[in-house]
Amino acid sequence: MSSIHPVRSPTPPPRAAAPKAALNVDYINFFIEAVVSTFSTMVGESPVREKVMLKTEGDENFGVSGIIGLAGEAAGSVVLNLNEDTARNVVGKFTGTAYQTLTSDVIDGVGELTNIIAGDAKNRLRTKGYSFDIGLPRVVAGRNYITMPTRGVPCVVVKFGSALGGLSLEVCLRKG
Repeated sequence: MSSIHPVRSPTPPPRAAAPKAALNVDYINFFIEAVVSTFSTMVGESPVREKVMLKTEGDENFGVSGIIGLAGEAAGSVVLNLNEDTARNVVGKFTGTAYQTLTSDVIDGVGELTNIIAGDAKNRLRTKGYSFDIGLPRVVAGRNYITMPTRGVPCVVVKFGSALGGLSLEVCLRKG
């Protein structure tokens, strides 16, 4: 039995107005399920959802972000954010290799995990009658970048904790 609890519509921070475009909360639950399933299957760890919030502007830099575009009934992007230590730990479990630094293999591994999560969510959405296409993942790594939501596109951030470190998933979608 899974410990996944459905997300209810998040409330924006007090200082921020809610986005004008609506986001189907059902989409978010499918992505949460995909993160938990992918991590459980691929790295043997089940991340725990800690916080769900609306993203209204660029925020903290995790260090490594896997980004993938979505198109179809809704369009936008999904971003998997990990700090460097978490990325090395997760990809190390995924590949069976101990990484001491952020290598091209770690970056490729984050891209692959992002792709698997998006593909899993796409399949879950398809079983409920939703139709999406996913693009190719891209990975950004470094210390001085910010992921910004596209203006007018609602973006929900789901923060997770795990034995391998913290991570977050940004789901930014608007009706296609």
